Amino acid sequence: MSVQEKRAEAQGMFAFARRVLGKEEVVDAPVDPVDIRSGIDRALRQTRRGAYTSPTLAETAARAVATVEGTLVAIDSIHTYLTEALELTAAALAHPDTTKRAMIADRYEELRSRVDTVAGGATFEGVNLIDGGRASIEITLPDGGHPRQAIGHITLLAGERGLALKAPSEQFSTNDEVEAVRASLFAARQRLDRAAETFLNQASLLAPTLGQSPDSGEA
Repeated sequence: MSVQEKRAEAQGMFAFARRVLGKEEVVDAPVDPVDIRSGIDRALRQTRRGAYTSPTLAETAARAVATVEGTLVAIDSIHTYLTEALELTAAALAHPDTTKRAMIADRYEELRSRVDTVAGGATFEGVNLIDGGRASIEITLPDGGHPRQAIGHITLLAGERGLALKAPSEQFSTNDEVEAVRASLFAARQRLDRAAETFLNQASLLAPTLGQSPDSGEA
């Protein structure tokens, strides 16, 4: 099953998590990367039910699922930037003029920066699963179930620790450099797809927990 098919199957789970948290709005992909932190936080801001202390197990699981939903929105944005970057490298190969290539390389650098902006601002329910940190989500289930469910951290920044997007150190002046950048972009898109699949698989394990009644236990 493809990531897209898994994403489609997960839409019901995401919608249920929003209902558990008391919010029904659909998360939209961010438009302006400069405002992504505030934009995404607004899109996923939950209606608080009094103090944050002692949430029910269902609420804790719903926050984890909502975090995954928002993270997938951020991954989609990064994927869009990588697709544009691939188009730029194709244009660079088609233009032998070094001045034109340098302009293309500058635009590519902007996209690399936007990847970091998106990943760095992808904080949902207080957790960022794709920045340079190591934040993760661990939920302790009540007796009788698996003791813990975790949603791990996957670094998706542009640098070596993340997507390993090559920098245009020679301003795309040679075909070899452009081809090397293209190879890193294809590899980065595969990493994004694997990350999305991993998050979806981990979130799906929490789906049964979303229906737990308030007295079923606490995280």
